[in-house]
Amino acid sequence: MLAAAALVLLGPSVAPTAAAPPSSAGGSVAGRTVRAIAPADQDAAFAKRRQDAETKGLIDADGRVTGSQRLGLRGWPHDDTGYAIRPRDLAFLGLTWQQVEWWRRYQAPLGTNPRQFKDMSSDLFKALCSACERPQDYDVRLQGSWAFFFSGRHKNFPTEAELAGQPAALERLRTWMGSTPPDERPARRPFETLYKLGALDEKGLPVGPSDGDFHIASDVMVAEARQKWDELKDAGKLSDEDIRKGFIHQKYHFVNRTAVREAFPKLEKWAVAWKEKLGRGVAPSLFPSSGPPDKTQVGNGVSTHFRDSDWIVKFSPAR
Repeated sequence: MLAAAALVLLGPSVAPTAAAPPSSAGGSVAGRTVRAIAPADQDAAFAKRRQDAETKGLIDADGRVTGSQRLGLRGWPHDDTGYAIRPRDLAFLGLTWQQVEWWRRYQAPLGTNPRQFKDMSSDLFKALCSACERPQDYDVRLQGSWAFFFSGRHKNFPTEAELAGQPAALERLRTWMGSTPPDERPARRPFETLYKLGALDEKGLPVGPSDGDFHIASDVMVAEARQKWDELKDAGKLSDEDIRKGFIHQKYHFVNRTAVREAFPKLEKWAVAWKEKLGRGVAPSLFPSSGPPDKTQVGNGVSTHFRDSDWIVKFSPAR
């Protein structure tokens, strides 16, 4: 259903051509000159913007908006280079000032309202531990653009060159950004950018709404999942892909999803139910209690290790 809706956004004249890979080359798109730009992490203008934003206290050393959940407030949304969300961005993304305030006050991640988020969180803890006599055994944190407003540095803001094969998405980008020079645009994608553009993924399929990512850290759950993994493996019920990736994913370090799904059917049921209610995927990932490892010095530096600025989902008694 979501894919069909995205196809309507694209319009009947758009052929399913996947987005081109990022490029720093310039050229002409539909008769207009596209200026060559460096990748965001190498762009001098972005580097200066980030330095200025850090100096002013708008973002922290990790590129996150300053503030804290403990105080119940954080600053206006900026990306990790200091780009501040503007009214035109909110209008294009279909976000209201009220939604931004809920986000700033940790009352609801983007794409939800406070009532939904409270109910979803309560239902999650019921799925994890029923009466939850020891809620401290379950550390739950939000990840992704619904929690941070912008995607990480591995998801740069799209350019005209990258959307050259997608006329409808390209025109929407131009309508949104107008004549704004590339180095005055966001460096990263705000929440649901590709979905709102009506863009296509690398397989030529419409990009859907952003998922809601939950990171669950619990040694108790990991032990149960390990037991289920061993049972499934002994019974020959794991796929070749499961075996190849292992119990702990080698790249992303979460516990095997098949083992988690089989060990915790209530968690799977919770995710499916809230996907239907929100109209977006809900993606729980399981880690040991120490959380994901710190990978800031590995590869592109994207890391979801525990930080003081994380959005922690609080346990509340069942409603």
